[in-house]
Amino acid sequence: MPDNNYTQDWELYEKGKEYSRRIGLYNEVDENESYYAGEQWKGVDAGGLPTPVFNIFRRVINYFIASIMSQQVKLTLDASGSIVKRKEAAEVADVINRFIEYRWEKDKIHTLLSDVLLDAAITGDAILYTWWDPTVKTGQPFEGDFVTEIVDNVNVHFGDPNTSKISDQPYIIIVGRELTERLREEAGENGGEQDKITPDDTDKENNAGDLSEYELDDTKTTFLIKFWKKDGKVWWRKSTQTGIVRPDTDMLLTEYPIALMNWDKRKNSWHGRSVITGLIHNQRYINKGYALAMKHMMDTSFSKVVYDANRIDEWLQSVGEAIPVNGDVSNAAQVIGVGGMQSGYIDVLQKVESTTRDLIGASDAALGNVKPENTSAIIALQQASSVPLESIKRNLYQLVEDMGLIWLDYMTAYYGDGRLLIMPATEEDPKAEAMPIELSKYQDVLWAAKVEVGPSYYWSELSCISTLDNLLKMGAIDILQYLERMPDTVIPKKKELMEEIRLQREIQLQNMQAQREAQIQAMQQGKPLGAAPIPRGNPIPMTGGR
Repeated sequence: MPDNNYTQDWELYEKGKEYSRRIGLYNEVDENESYYAGEQWKGVDAGGLPTPVFNIFRRVINYFIASIMSQQVKLTLDASGSIVKRKEAAEVADVINRFIEYRWEKDKIHTLLSDVLLDAAITGDAILYTWWDPTVKTGQPFEGDFVTEIVDNVNVHFGDPNTSKISDQPYIIIVGRELTERLREEAGENGGEQDKITPDDTDKENNAGDLSEYELDDTKTTFLIKFWKKDGKVWWRKSTQTGIVRPDTDMLLTEYPIALMNWDKRKNSWHGRSVITGLIHNQRYINKGYALAMKHMMDTSFSKVVYDANRIDEWLQSVGEAIPVNGDVSNAAQVIGVGGMQSGYIDVLQKVESTTRDLIGASDAALGNVKPENTSAIIALQQASSVPLESIKRNLYQLVEDMGLIWLDYMTAYYGDGRLLIMPATEEDPKAEAMPIELSKYQDVLWAAKVEVGPSYYWSELSCISTLDNLLKMGAIDILQYLERMPDTVIPKKKELMEEIRLQREIQLQNMQAQREAQIQAMQQGKPLGAAPIPRGNPIPMTGGR
C-alpha cells in the first residue's frame, strides 16, 4: 500500500512557497512577464492620461536571444578523463555524439534553447527537466525515450535555496497543474491512490504569468514531483495534496534530471536576476513622460476662444454666422494661441531611453542604429557590442553540458541492450545509420560534456563577403570562383547566374577556337589574315543602313 509521505511533501512545498514569497519571486515574475508582453499600464490609475507603451525590454531581449543563438552550438561527450573502461568508452563516444546530433535536430533543441534564454531573461532563471516518456514510439521493439522541457522557476523548489549547486540538494520539488482525469488514470496504472485525487483550485496564483489564474472550473489538480537521493541513486514520488499518484520509485539515475541557468547570478540564492528587474522604473518613467507630452499636445495644440459671457450668450461655431453681442463689441472675445512645450523635454526622455538600453548592454551599434562605412566596421561594432553577453553565453553553455550528461544518464540506464542508436547522414557518410550499443555497461564511466561554439552566422557571412570582395578586386579569383563561395542568401538565383556566365564563356571560347582555325586555314592557303572568312554561326556585324 502507498504510504502517506505525500503529506510531508506538501509541507515541504509550503515551505518552498513561503521562501519564494519572502524574496518577492511570484510578484516579480508576473510583473516582468507583463512588461515584456507590453501590458505596462496594468493596475495603474492613468488619471485621464493616454497610455502609450514604448517597450524597450521586448526589443532588447529579442536582440540578446538572436545574438546568442546566431552562433552554432554543438554538444559532444567524451570519456578522456575516465580510468574505468576508458578505451571502450572512447570507441563508442563517436557513435553517441552522432546520436546526440540526431536528437538535437529531432527534438528542435535550437528552438528550445531560444525559449530557455527568453525564460531566463524575463524571470532570471531557466530550468530544464528531462523525464522518461514510456509512450514514445521508436520504430524498434523498444518503446519510450527521454524528453526535455522547460519548467517555470516559480514551480521548482530546492531543499537548500541558498545554493545553485543541484547535485548537493537534499531534495527538489517540481510543481504543476494537470487535468484531474489524467492524474487519476496515471495513479490507476502505477499503483497510486486513484480515488483520493480530486480537483482543487489552490495555488493557481503561484504559477508564472497572470493568465495562469484562469482555468476551466473543477478540472485540474496541483501535483508535486519530489526527487531525492538514496544509496547513490535518484528516487522520485508523484503526489497531490490528498493522495499518491506514483509511489516511491528508483529512477536508476545517478544525478538529478534537472539543469539550471541564471541570467545574472545572485549570491546565496539559486535564483538569478532578470534583464527587466530593476529597470522597470525607467520603463514607467518613459511611458509616463510620453503620456504627459501627448496630453499636453492634445490640450494645447489648437487655439481657443475666450469670450465675455455677460455680453455673449453663446459662442457659435458655424462658419460666417453672426454672433450677437450685448453692449460694446471691443474685448468681448479673444483668441488664445497654442501652448508651447519645453524644448528639452523630449530630449530628456530620449536620453533616458538610450541610456537604459546602454546600461542593459544593447547599444545603438548592437541594435543596428548606426551606418558604418564598410563590412569590416560592421563586424567590429557587432563584436564589441556582444562582449556584455559573454557571461550569459557561458551560463547557457553550462546548461547545455549539464543537459547532455543527463541525457547520457538516461541512455545508460534505460536504453536496453540491442537498442539502435540513430546516426544522421554526414558529408563523409551520406546515408543515415543505426548501430546497437550496450550502453548500460558504461554508466560507471566518468563522462565529460563539452560545448563547441562555431562562428556567428551573421559575422561569418559578413566576413566571407568582405574577403571575397577583396580577392576579386585583387584579381586573385574570377567571377565564378567569387559566386561559388558567396553565401546563398546574398544573391538571388545564384545558380542560374553562374550557369549563364558559364554558357557565355563556352560561346566565347568556341568563337575564339573557330577564329583561330579559320586563321590557320587561311595561312595554309596563302591568304592574308584579314581575309579569313567569318566562322559559320557567328552573326555578321551590321552598321548603318537597313
